[in-house]
Amino acid sequence: MRSHIQNKAFIVLLFLIGCSIIGCTRQKQLNHRSNHDEKGPLALLSDTTASRRMPLEVRNFSSAVSIAAVGDIMLANYTSQYIHIHGLDYPFDSTRSVLLAADIAFGNLEAPFTETGTKFEKTFNFKVPPKFAPSLIHAGFDVVTLANNHILDYGMEGLKSTLQVLDSIGLAYCGAGLSLEQAQRPTIIERNGYRVAFLGYSLTFPEEFWATPTSGGTNYPRNLPANIAHANSLADLIVVTFHWGAEGSNYPKDYQKHFAHLAIDCGADLVIGHHPHVLQGLEIYKNRLIAYSLGNFSFSSYSRRSTESMILKVHLTKKGLLFAKIIPVSVDNYEVAFQPKVLRGRRANLILDHLKEFSQPLNSINIIDDRGYIWGRELSRGDSLMVQQLIAPQPGALQNE
Repeated sequence: MRSHIQNKAFIVLLFLIGCSIIGCTRQKQLNHRSNHDEKGPLALLSDTTASRRMPLEVRNFSSAVSIAAVGDIMLANYTSQYIHIHGLDYPFDSTRSVLLAADIAFGNLEAPFTETGTKFEKTFNFKVPPKFAPSLIHAGFDVVTLANNHILDYGMEGLKSTLQVLDSIGLAYCGAGLSLEQAQRPTIIERNGYRVAFLGYSLTFPEEFWATPTSGGTNYPRNLPANIAHANSLADLIVVTFHWGAEGSNYPKDYQKHFAHLAIDCGADLVIGHHPHVLQGLEIYKNRLIAYSLGNFSFSSYSRRSTESMILKVHLTKKGLLFAKIIPVSVDNYEVAFQPKVLRGRRANLILDHLKEFSQPLNSINIIDDRGYIWGRELSRGDSLMVQQLIAPQPGALQNE
């Protein structure tokens, strides 16, 4: 009996390695289309993955697609000074290999790329020089959401500039537009035979930023069920992102849980949240993963509250969550100087412990294991152990002090 189990495990292991080799040998090119493409009302990245993407250790496991997601990205203020000194790609030099190892990399773009525009009257306004935008492509990002409370800090002119800049570099986006129709439009990326749709929503003030039938802006989820139904007619998998929650709070509000569950009930396969600038818990609902807040990523702030973050790598199939991996990250800018760094050892475990604490009220069981994995119901215990053995430690990690 034991010999039979070992033989079975060995066969599965050979299959996984073979799939990985196949993934390594495929040459892939990227064909970007903007949200203004004449061939259709959506952004479509072709099924052939970008040549810049790195082989993923278990890319083809059960024909899954992997998504690496991060939180808030804002390259203005202090960060811009470091970019001027150290070069365009400085903010992402330590995390590039992790983002490139996923089929799709996603983040929340928290400020417009513009040199012009009328400043909206509010406490904090940000804008980023358009020449910084290529750093996102070099970092490995494929798609960003614009549905947040800063993308219109310099009005519709600033938003229009941002859309033009992103189109010019071939970076897909969702969640905002020059009309309500464009703000609600899904962006679709094709990888590994999957068409993955991204929808972005903002539930943060100012309300003047929200798109209406007569004006552009960010996408408020008033038409969420219809938007998801439309995306479902175009894609195999749907990722819904929300800008929501209370800043500095590690626990989601009731309305966050309501909209997250509603999105999944309507057909979403993954829900990603941001805005609180700190980590919030994760929940498995109907074998779909909800990350209520991924915290800051490359964000120009010295806040002592916003020091812990993560890269969340999620492997999806049409049945939902296959597995996910939490990659702890330091965003303490007194330490990392506006270049997020992957953590290992004691400090990584501390972030995992915090996430287990934040996630406990959201689930009937502990969903995060001691290595930061979250397992979907499609994987057996034996399969999950073999997958863990095949996944190498993340490169460039900060060691224990």
